[in-house]
Amino acid sequence: MKESGAKHKGLIEIPNLSEENEVDDTEVNVSKKKGDGDILKDLMKTAGTAKVREALGDYLKALKTEFTIGMILPTKATAAQELTIKRKLSENTLQIQAPLGVRIPTVALHMTELFDTAAERLYSIFTVKELVQKFSKSPATLEAEKGGKFQMFDGNVTGEYIELITNEKIVMKWRCRNWPEEHYATVVLNFVPTPGQTELQLDCKGVPVCKEENMKFCWQKQHFEEIKGLLQLTTLNG
Repeated sequence: MKESGAKHKGLIEIPNLSEENEVDDTEVNVSKKKGDGDILKDLMKTAGTAKVREALGDYLKALKTEFTIGMILPTKATAAQELTIKRKLSENTLQIQAPLGVRIPTVALHMTELFDTAAERLYSIFTVKELVQKFSKSPATLEAEKGGKFQMFDGNVTGEYIELITNEKIVMKWRCRNWPEEHYATVVLNFVPTPGQTELQLDCKGVPVCKEENMKFCWQKQHFEEIKGLLQLTTLNG
């Protein structure tokens, strides 16, 4: 409390939070631990409840929007259809900012893929601008050094390099444009040499729950498969 400088502990419970209920109808129960603090409790039941409902409204709207965008996944469409899908996504994409203090539900992903090339070659495909642009088929900017920034897929993917161990490991802060504002996942790539091949181990933490399938699609289709196509093309031309 500002006037007295005292601190009080209590609990806010929202028993019936659901997208089926209107936010204004959402029940907000306020309780406090024993002792003084009735002024604070009364304030939380009036102005505080309104603030909580306002934050809930923003949160539910963000979840619904993210879920809807997450359902729009590219299919086996023609190039023209894929272009239309991308255009639709960019038109409908909203920057979502979670209310202060609301934690975004996240998941961790683990994926592995074998590539018919040496670890040095595979590492360079992730760190050399020209090669990134070849497999992503779009402009890219990257500073492959600790603290360096990167941008790929026409700015739909951005981030920062946290750690680079040449030909062995890359750690990045990673986000997609339609993720909640300022939210980043941590992506770790380990390059493990095997006889005649390299196993790429991908570990990703902090992916928004509603973006899990999009993230898997991004890595499997737009990274792994495209990189394999690039390697095959390079071998044929070589």
